[in-house]
Amino acid sequence: MSNRATALICALGLIVVACSGEGGDTTTTQARAATTSTTVVTDPAVIGPVFRVGLTTAITTLNWWAAMGGSGTPEDQAVLSSTKSSLFTLTRPGFLMVPAVAATREPVPAVQSGSVWVVEQPIRAGLTWSDGEPVSALDLVFYFEVVREFGLGASHGVYFPASVARVSAPDEHTVRVEFSSPPSLTDWQTGVAMAPLVPEHFWEGHVTAAREAVAAARTANTDDVAIAALVERSLADDDPANDLAPAEVAPEEIESYRASVATRAGREALYGVESPQEPSLGPQVFEEWVPGEMAVTRSNPGYHGKGTEYTFYSDGSMRIANPEGDDVVYGGNASGSVEAHYVEGPFVSRIEWHEHAGEAEAYEALNAGRVDYVYDLDGMSLTMYRDTATTTDLVLSVSPAEGFRFLAFNLRKPPMSDPVFRRAVATLINKEQVSTSLFAGTLFPAYTVVHPALETFYNAEVSRPGWSEGAPMGDGQRYEAAMGLLRDAGYTWDREPQVRFDADGVFLDVAPGEGLAMPNGVNIPDLTILAAPAVGDDPLRATFALWVEQWMRDLGVEVRTEPTDFDSIIGAVVSPASADAALDWDLHVLGWGRPNLALPGLTLVALFHSRNGIEVGGLNTTGYESSEFDAAADSFLASRDITEAAAWTREMERIIAEDLPYVTLYRPPVIEAFAANVVFPVSVVMGGHASIPSAWPASVRLVE
Repeated sequence: MSNRATALICALGLIVVACSGEGGDTTTTQARAATTSTTVVTDPAVIGPVFRVGLTTAITTLNWWAAMGGSGTPEDQAVLSSTKSSLFTLTRPGFLMVPAVAATREPVPAVQSGSVWVVEQPIRAGLTWSDGEPVSALDLVFYFEVVREFGLGASHGVYFPASVARVSAPDEHTVRVEFSSPPSLTDWQTGVAMAPLVPEHFWEGHVTAAREAVAAARTANTDDVAIAALVERSLADDDPANDLAPAEVAPEEIESYRASVATRAGREALYGVESPQEPSLGPQVFEEWVPGEMAVTRSNPGYHGKGTEYTFYSDGSMRIANPEGDDVVYGGNASGSVEAHYVEGPFVSRIEWHEHAGEAEAYEALNAGRVDYVYDLDGMSLTMYRDTATTTDLVLSVSPAEGFRFLAFNLRKPPMSDPVFRRAVATLINKEQVSTSLFAGTLFPAYTVVHPALETFYNAEVSRPGWSEGAPMGDGQRYEAAMGLLRDAGYTWDREPQVRFDADGVFLDVAPGEGLAMPNGVNIPDLTILAAPAVGDDPLRATFALWVEQWMRDLGVEVRTEPTDFDSIIGAVVSPASADAALDWDLHVLGWGRPNLALPGLTLVALFHSRNGIEVGGLNTTGYESSEFDAAADSFLASRDITEAAAWTREMERIIAEDLPYVTLYRPPVIEAFAANVVFPVSVVMGGHASIPSAWPASVRLVE
């Protein structure tokens, strides 16, 4: 469930961890002479050093359509991500929505016009592609039409939901979007408004060739060919009821088959254009690729963001001042301390993306000074981190991952169905202690589903079990508080836990309780925590589960951690065979990965809205039901602007923190290393620098 991100181009931001008690900054710097690039650049478009990035795997394609079309890799997308720009983008830090190509501060609201809802969004005049051609509203129209014509899904189709009926250009500096229903935030603000522009003048010839491939495929796939293929497909399974005779194939099935084959041929033709020299609207321009060695992007001297100054304040606001004299504050009042400040360049002449056969080879190149930074979404392992910290002179940064790990309760049965029991367990979980004891103290305690670095949506005021007066309780206080919760609710023990302190009131230990019974007098049955064994990409889940097991045993609950492979846990909790099978588990420890950075409340809706329960195949695996939460979630989905959506996101988080279907445990670390002369716009970022590779090519520096 916590997988590597595969669609990186659509989020153009980078964020600093908020100082909120959740997460934090950890940077280790070893003294080292600056490593400068020895690559000779002849007459670069931008004067500056060469930034050498090591990739942990090979590039598969540098065709933008293919890279984003479902088969591309994060490495492919990383190389191309800084060649694009959109109407609106997200700031780094803070993830505030601000204009990029758009000519207004905020997305223009939709208005009803007859049976459709219309947005007419102005774009900036005077922008040009890297080849000097003017940027036009038709470039976004072109992208929409190609996506729809060739059925481009994956990271292309997400920008144009089904409600988008038409995209047109009344003039070269106005984009008109028509929606078939009142557009939600995901339809407009984080949909079409975030879609990258595509240079029509460059791609129109290739699209014409793709249309010719479509026509040829339709001609080759006659009705008889389609019928034969459909009959063969019907016979391929073991169910005779699905078998078709040629005369039984309906005309609409024939047409659908011919259309799908033709469209697929068009997509393949579009994806097959090899390493196109596509003009750029971003800070980098694709230059060349030698498969098996490296790709090169050169800095764009005409980048429209060049010289723009960004200042991020502790109130969550961002001040943006550009060379044209615009000086605007977004998301607050530019008050408090300055948390981050940088200027966009670019400041390097080009970026070399060196391919390697695995992490070991990439990090070896970094240690040897052949690259300046390793692009690694997962970051280095703890072993590699320790070796690097003690044997090399690299700069190491430790950032909290974008996702989180959690303990989930099966709310379909007692005692997990009792919020008092859940709060008592949550009170005992000393995530601060575990976080400082494991992984060299680099874990980040988590208290919310929404990452604290997502300033606009994060609720810092949620209830935190096991805290008192703004700070974590000591162990003795935790036991006493948890026992008090249970005792007040009518729970009883055969033998109560005994919390022992010394003469000075310092906690010593606890004598475990026995026979904890629910308020109805029935003893709590033996419980099981499902957790993946301590192998694979995240060995800490099982370790954390063992800590939870011990705390619950101290409370008088018979519980054991059952090492279970990841796929089996998913089968049991996400896709059980029946309603009865959904009762087979008690608790589990798992994790969720990258949220929707523009609208993180979507994660809360997916995980906790009652309509997303297992009976409809949703992600509400705990069986959580709350009319209060559902109402807040529905209001969030109905929001028409980011401010309203953020308020409902914070309200959803408040409810979940009180009801506790999950106990959020921690955010794992993303550990990165880079040469001592590399200066990123911010030092420590949510998910690491690799999580959003489009964020730093315009502002990274190599200092002498």
